[in-house]
Amino acid sequence: MRNSSIRGSASAVFFAAATAAFAGPFVATSDASITVTLTGYSAGSYVNAGFSNQLAWDSNASVQQYSIRAYQHQLAATDGSQSLSWCAEVYQGLDVGNSYTFDLVAAENAPSGIVAPGPMGQLKATIVRDLFARWIDASTGLVAGAATDRDAKSAAFQVAVWEITHENLSASSAQAALSQMSLTSGAFRATLSAATSAWYSTIMQSLGVGGFQEVALEGLSSPTAQDQLRMGVVPAPAAIGVIGVAGLLGGRRRR
Repeated sequence: MRNSSIRGSASAVFFAAATAAFAGPFVATSDASITVTLTGYSAGSYVNAGFSNQLAWDSNASVQQYSIRAYQHQLAATDGSQSLSWCAEVYQGLDVGNSYTFDLVAAENAPSGIVAPGPMGQLKATIVRDLFARWIDASTGLVAGAATDRDAKSAAFQVAVWEITHENLSASSAQAALSQMSLTSGAFRATLSAATSAWYSTIMQSLGVGGFQEVALEGLSSPTAQDQLRMGVVPAPAAIGVIGVAGLLGGRRRR
């Protein structure tokens, strides 16, 4: 199995090492599944990152880092619906043009799979929902803010997702967990560009301020493909047309 998010020949070595060592909560179960095709990537950049599941959150032991794609994913379902998603697993990948079948699960039950850190659970899901609520524009599905800095900000957002979902936290509350997150220690590490690092700090410092916010969020889970997280689905083109006609007719009736 190949990790398409990792550059060059490091992919095989990296995988071998890994296997050795829009309001209100969304409720989904693994009884539902969806087949989607990765059609491309939205904003983001490559970052150097690595994960060692054996390390505690405060460990200073070294972690091998690889050049990994920290981009938002563009997905198209078989019914024509489209969605934007974020990677919930560092050490698996998706290939553009390929189709994948995922179980639709609650965010708490993602990620899963051979090289995943394991389902994030309620505490991490609380932080991840807050992250999405504060930094994803519900009207576009993109990271909120100007397009000029969206690549750095999107990469920072993706790294924040990885840090939250992959860190081996010992805290018993979401607020306490935030103080256990660092890109220079623990199970997950990353080395970022200046612009991405600045946005990462801004994003992480915003979490939990004034309380943790809720947002509809679901996981796309697979044992053999890179798990994803997403907020909502764009209706299929035909459905959009029906909605538009219905709205027009409704307006005429009111008139």
